[in-house]
Amino acid sequence: MALQLTLCLAALTALSTAAFCPTYTCDSSLPVSTCASFTGSQAFKLNSNGCSTGYYCSAIALSEWAQLLYTSTVSPTSTYPCSVSSDTTASSSFTSLSCGTKLANKNFKNSKTIVSCTAHTDCVLVDSTYTTCMCVFKTDGSGICKAHNSNDDVYAGYWTDCGPSEVINDEDKVNYWNFYMTYWEYLQSTVECTNIFSEVTTLAELQSVYDGEGILTMGVICLLALY
Repeated sequence: MALQLTLCLAALTALSTAAFCPTYTCDSSLPVSTCASFTGSQAFKLNSNGCSTGYYCSAIALSEWAQLLYTSTVSPTSTYPCSVSSDTTASSSFTSLSCGTKLANKNFKNSKTIVSCTAHTDCVLVDSTYTTCMCVFKTDGSGICKAHNSNDDVYAGYWTDCGPSEVINDEDKVNYWNFYMTYWEYLQSTVECTNIFSEVTTLAELQSVYDGEGILTMGVICLLALY
């Protein structure tokens, strides 16, 4: 699962090289079989009603589709369909998470936790290095600067869990932080209907388990197997 999450994170970074991003709005008139529609001029509508039972809409997959489409000449009637829920289950094996070494001066230079961007150069850190400008679901065509994993404003809890050993051995914490660190930028989306995405539900359930409020459901396990 860790390898799959790493590959997923690499794919998200590769998608973020555009100088500006698609714009998104919510629409309750789209059919339940549709996650989103392309309306032309870099504009997309998300189905605020979500998918019907047994289907789901993935933020990561839809974002990839939108970024490949919004500068193309494809008909503006193009739509992205809901996907059939998978019965795939995750492996029962578990691997501890090696945190690596926390680096200094990796917060954003402007002292903000969330930084909007239209280019990588907007994402400057205290040590004068840069992260990546990543397209998420926003209304204005701007992106979100990725947070370095040593950013104290974003990942303080992660480094607390890592502790002096720099290893997380608790499976629930590993699941939560792997998913959260992959998905954090999407949490900064500004459209109101991101609750339609399967990643939002998964993260909420992982958060509940992390906080000791519940047990990991089969639906979350199945989704984790996809990453």
